[in-house]
Amino acid sequence: MVGGRITRSLADYFFTHMQVIRNGVTLIAPNSNTWPHYVLNMRAGDVLVAFDVRRYEHDILRLAEMAKTKDVTLVLFTDQWGSPAAKHATHSFHARIEAPSAWDSSVVTLFIVEALIAAVQTATWEETKDRMRTLEALFDQTKMFKKFI
Repeated sequence: MVGGRITRSLADYFFTHMQVIRNGVTLIAPNSNTWPHYVLNMRAGDVLVAFDVRRYEHDILRLAEMAKTKDVTLVLFTDQWGSPAAKHATHSFHARIEAPSAWDSSVVTLFIVEALIAAVQTATWEETKDRMRTLEALFDQTKMFKKFI
């Protein structure tokens, strides 16, 4: 998963949830000069989830182009106008981001992300519940969180 300057937080949020649900999930570092290292390890059939909204980032487009040469499936989250990377995407989610402020909104995109998290969790529940149990036991060992009994 990868995001840009503003959308990085959405990629991180999606990654954190998907990492619990599935193994083999990677959050690509924000500094694009390391992205070729990630592409080096991509294999046909892998999925690249990218977030790119207006003020589209050239680096996201270049990453999508490189991933395509590796037969990677691109799932793109973008806005109503569509990132240039969309031409390389197998699946694109176009969300309305305009808001009555100086900033665009991520609310609709986050809603779609939440719906996908729920759908993947439901489709893989047998595996997911075991992973969640194991993760909770690990958290208990670290005493990272307060236990409510």
